[in-house]
Amino acid sequence: MDAAELTGRRGAEPFHLATGDGAGPVGVLVTPSGDCTPQQLQIEAWARDLGLETLDLGTSAEPNALHSACELVIALGGDGTILRALQLAMPNHAAVLGVNFGTVGFLADVDRADFAPALDMLARGEATVEARTALIATMHDDPEQRAIAFNDVVIARRPGFGTAGLNVTVGGEQLLSLNGDGVVVASPTGSTAYTVGAGGPAVAPTLDAIVITPLATQGSPLRSLVVDGGDSVSIELQALSSPVSVEIDGRTTNEMPAAAGVEIHAAPRKARLVRTRPRTFYSDLARRL
Repeated sequence: MDAAELTGRRGAEPFHLATGDGAGPVGVLVTPSGDCTPQQLQIEAWARDLGLETLDLGTSAEPNALHSACELVIALGGDGTILRALQLAMPNHAAVLGVNFGTVGFLADVDRADFAPALDMLARGEATVEARTALIATMHDDPEQRAIAFNDVVIARRPGFGTAGLNVTVGGEQLLSLNGDGVVVASPTGSTAYTVGAGGPAVAPTLDAIVITPLATQGSPLRSLVVDGGDSVSIELQALSSPVSVEIDGRTTNEMPAAAGVEIHAAPRKARLVRTRPRTFYSDLARRL
């Protein structure tokens, strides 16, 4: 498939990496749980041929800062490493090429065995980028405390403290009062992670939407809800709720204070994933099911 065919896919745009004098470095982030040395050396040689420098971003467990001129981050690892690369790249609007070293690799473009052709396509200007909705979570009691989620925001009861009581508001309108384990608020990209396991839908990642899925609730007939990406979702604790935590992309966890809440909405800027081959959401989903 050539560049024109890749660009014709829904949500895809051409990606042309600046090279030569004045071009920014290529960032490289690696998984802390595998040997990525051969691929790192391959990237350095490829970048050198294009007149580019490489920037060592460390591991996804302890990443280094991203250079402001960086247009491309290459993530060597599983989905967790790619998610961390997206967090580093998004403020600069940089694109991320995910190279799968894990078992699922839902966010990755290629497996490490197919890495060389992907670099060749980038060099020839034949790659594209897909724009993906990211979520911003803001604590009601601390508006300055904001977190970006590319998969999901999970508000869940703390084990051993009883049932979580939550009020869910969408677009300023009260929607649900839930009693159970909590609720998952996911982006379309994250819908195939925790949300599917909790009984929610798998949503095409190019859609502009937010997916709300209650967790083991008592008495609610609603299994899941897909709302417009322009809507704001607010989750508030009920007065008699047990303590809950807020988890961002399975990594960052904060306890939510009593009588507090969290507001979640789509980020104004999209995450960007590099694509160098005709890999579709539906074929990936079929392999996973």
